[in-house]
Amino acid sequence: MIVRAFYNRQSFPDVLYVVLHERDVASIEKQENVTKLLDKDNEIVGYNIELKDFKTDKDGYQPMTFDLLRTINKELNRVFQEELIHDFKDYIVVGEVKECKEHPDSDHLHVCQVDIGDDILQIVCGAHNVAQGQKVVVCLENAVLPNGQLIKNGKLRGVKSSGMLASEYELGLIEEKKKGILVLKDDYQIGKPFFERVK
Repeated sequence: MIVRAFYNRQSFPDVLYVVLHERDVASIEKQENVTKLLDKDNEIVGYNIELKDFKTDKDGYQPMTFDLLRTINKELNRVFQEELIHDFKDYIVVGEVKECKEHPDSDHLHVCQVDIGDDILQIVCGAHNVAQGQKVVVCLENAVLPNGQLIKNGKLRGVKSSGMLASEYELGLIEEKKKGILVLKDDYQIGKPFFERVK
């Protein structure tokens, strides 16, 4: 499971919003400082947790850490006797574009075959600068971008796409949006977590 947490001090002071699934909330169940958010099938989509002493340097998405998960689980356990397990695997990795062809139903999309070390993925990409032979940053399904966006597999104009190729802006490396994906130097190793080397 991918657990995402968001904090907005101005709109909801002292409330940590925990997201498990991106589905509409149909009902709630509140006990003490924890509000359970439920969908139309009565399945949990997330929680609102009131934390008076929550400290963070920024609003918005709060990158998941063992400490943050421990804080969340402490409250869920105490109030609802529930606990979350987060998948801490690295889902943002280095890949290599082995093939890049034009999308059959688009004048700007490309269908790429991308080597991620243990698999070849088909990824539809709209960047003008994508090309065969490039080392690139691949956001696999279940990757969480620095803004909190969760990456899911899908289809673009009817063509299956597994993950996405990322730009510097999407990776949080620059503050102003810039067109095109991030192209890496040749010495990056395919399949390795991208942010391992950036740190």
